[in-house]
Order: sequence, then structure tokens, then C-alpha cells
Amino acid sequence: MKTVDAREFITKHELHAALRAVLGEENYWGSNLDALHDCLTSICSPTELTVRNWGSAMHRLGDYANRVWHVLDDASEENPYLSITIE
Repeated sequence: MKTVDAREFITKHELHAALRAVLGEENYWGSNLDALHDCLTSICSPTELTVRNWGSAMHRLGDYANRVWHVLDDASEENPYLSITIE
């Protein structure tokens, strides 16, 4: 299982950097939501991702965190290899 702490998400750039770090260098994407979605839906091996302390991201990033939530949710529905838990 891969885990990331949303308290690291102080800016949009740091959100994307933290997700890239936990998902690994082979899952590089640009720092935008379309690229994040493409990365997540192209994962081809069983991957469990847990994002902890999501409230912190909501507090700091507001609507952008809400849009990220939707990207994570959509990607996990589209990709049978991907399981995402947001706490």
C-alpha cells in the first residue's frame, strides 16, 4: 500500500509532487488534473493508495482539493488496478 499525507499539500505544486513521489518516478505527469487522471488510469498493476488527513488539503487548497478528489475517485472507478482511500 502507498500512503501520502495531505498535510504535505500546501500548494498545488506540492500536491502533485507528493503524489508523484508516492506513486514512483515511472508515473511522472505534469502538474495538472488531466495529466494526473491520465497517470492514474494508466497504472497496470494492483495499486492501493491511501491519502490521509484530507481535511488539511481542503483547508489549504479549497476548490482545487475538491477537484482532485473527483479525479482520484473517477480514476479509481475507471481503473480496475487502482484502489484509492481518502481519510
